[in-house]
Parts: sequence; structure tokens; C-alpha cells
Amino acid sequence: MNNKPLVLVTAAAGLLAVAVPFLLSAYHLQVAVMVGIFALLALSLNVLSGYAGMISLGHAGFFLIGSYTSAILATRFAMPFPVSLVAAIAVTALSGLLLAIPAMKLSGHFLAVITIAFGLILHLLSVNLEFITNGVSGISNIARPSLGTWVMKGDLSYYFLVLALLVLVCLLLSAYVRSGYGRALRALRDDEIAAGCMGVNVNIAKIHAFVISAGIAGLAGCLYAHYVRYINPESFTLDISIRIMIMMVVGGMGSILGSVVGAFAVYVLPEALRFLNDYYYLVFGFVIIVLMLFLPKGLISLIPGGSGPQSDASTGRGSRP
Repeated sequence: MNNKPLVLVTAAAGLLAVAVPFLLSAYHLQVAVMVGIFALLALSLNVLSGYAGMISLGHAGFFLIGSYTSAILATRFAMPFPVSLVAAIAVTALSGLLLAIPAMKLSGHFLAVITIAFGLILHLLSVNLEFITNGVSGISNIARPSLGTWVMKGDLSYYFLVLALLVLVCLLLSAYVRSGYGRALRALRDDEIAAGCMGVNVNIAKIHAFVISAGIAGLAGCLYAHYVRYINPESFTLDISIRIMIMMVVGGMGSILGSVVGAFAVYVLPEALRFLNDYYYLVFGFVIIVLMLFLPKGLISLIPGGSGPQSDASTGRGSRP
């Protein structure tokens, strides 16, 4: 397969991501930061659903854990940003490991229900455990990231922090999905029983998917908390999980660049349609339906070689890590 067009598009997108922010207004720069954060969330779900084929509708739960872990450490314990960042990723990854336990026995719509319950339970806990989360009042005055005496106050510097971490995650995921472990995930997605017969440790593959997916979502949660500087339970509802799912599907399941494209399209389009007042979500929904009808593999399929990795069955490569 010729990947040259995909490489060129990726390079062009990278150049635009570096150059364009200097030309944006304050509002549009804020939108760009949020696009980067949601791109991380779409990437995290793509690991679980796009590559491993496991449906999750509770990803806002991982997002919540990362945000609250970082916010609590920063506000109550005055932990520096790097410590909060590592802790948010670690705690969220641990929650992914715990959720992987029932996932070993379930799949399809049963797993989807479990993940929905996971997200709803965490949302209720964030409301009711006031001594930890401050309940519906939320946590405010979360410090901006700092390195030594330098505090990242401006949106432009924060944008480049998010961009750098997004690029790092994309590079690491790209290497992972091309490894034996990544091929094991795709084999699991194509046929779980056949993957097991071919020597793939299905349970280990599921644990990998949940832990990596949760860790990236925790990273996004940390960045979100330190950017908006105020979080409450209403920032992590089922609507957020559905929105992340739409980003992944619109961009292209099983595609790293597709997750970024999907996050951009789904986050920016409603902002561009706000002039329609009460009707903008109606138009937004119609656009999504049209995209799914004519581009079932996502926007990334418009680029030759960009529709995601082939299954191992089609490439004839082994999947055993």
C-alpha cells in the first residue's frame, strides 16, 4: 500500500499545527487547545474500540479519574505538575486494569453496558463523595502547569504543551500498533476465538488495551483540569463518552491520524454552526449522518492509504506478540 499521501498530509497538518496558532484569536486558540485534549481522548478510545474491537461507552469515567486525581493533588497537596501528570496517568491506568477484569469474560453489547455503568458510577461518586471531590461545587483554582519558577500562563504555551504530548502519544501508539502486541489487538478485533487459537493470549491483549486506553484518557483529564482550572461532575457525563465515540468513528476507527481529524471535525463543527442558534445541533447531527452514510470508514478514508491498518488475516502476518 502506498502511504506517501498519508505521510504528506500528516506533515502538512504538523506544519499547520505549529504555524497557525500564532495567527489565531484568543477564542480560537482556546478551541485549538480543547481539540488537542479531545484528540487524546479519541486516541484512547481508538486503542480500545478501533484496534481491539471492544465497545466502550464509559470513557468519560477515565477522563474523570485523570482530572480529579490531578486536581486534588494540585490543590490540596500542592504537588508540582509533573507529579500530578504521572499520578493521573498511573491511577487511571490502574482503573483500566480493574475494568479489564470483567472484560475478560464479556464482549459486544454486554461489555458496552459494563462500561456505561462504570462511567455512571464514577459520575455519581464524584457528586456524593464531597469530602474528596467537593461534590457538585467542584474543584476550583487548579494551578496552571509550571516548571520551576516558570508558570505556563498563556494559552499559546499551553497549546504547545498539549501539541507536544499529543505528538508523543501518536508516535508511541504508532510504534505499538505495528508491534506484535498491536497485531494481537487487531487479531482480537477480527475474531477473538481465532486469535486465541493462533496463540494470542486474549486476556493479556484485553488488559493491554484497557490499561493503555485508560492511561491516555488520564493524560487528557490532567491536561483538561489544569487548563480550565475548574472541574465538576457535569464535565464528565455520558454525553462526553458519546462525543468521544463520535470523534473516533467520524475520523476513522483503527487510525491514529483519524482520531485527530475526527476530534477536530466534531469539536470545531458545532462551534462553527453556533450562528444557527437553537438549530445548530440539528444541522450538526445531519452532517454526521451524511458523513457516516458516504464515508463509513471515516474522514481519513479520503486519503489514500489512510483508512487504518489491515487485519492480520488479510496481510498474512502472524499476530502472536
